[in-house]
Amino acid sequence: ACMAAGHYKLDNLCGILDYNHLQIDGNIADVVGPEPFPEKFRAFGWHVVEVDGHDFESLAKGFEEARNTKGQPTMIIAHTIKGKGVSFMENN
Repeated sequence: ACMAAGHYKLDNLCGILDYNHLQIDGNIADVVGPEPFPEKFRAFGWHVVEVDGHDFESLAKGFEEARNTKGQPTMIIAHTIKGKGVSFMENN
């Protein structure tokens, strides 16, 4: 689907990757590291925007950039902290 979206230049498509660096078995770098996300999406023809997923202003700017990007879909990579603000859940 990502390859097709880039191929057909679907500039009305915006994806969001909630990137908290964790998966069920722990940190993704320790289990199966899928990095580098930005380069992978760019290789499929996507425009990539990286934002702070906890900052509404940063997210709004990312969506605005996506709206103004023509000729390719946009992937917003929202860097987040799992369970942010809840002491027993944060990064767990």
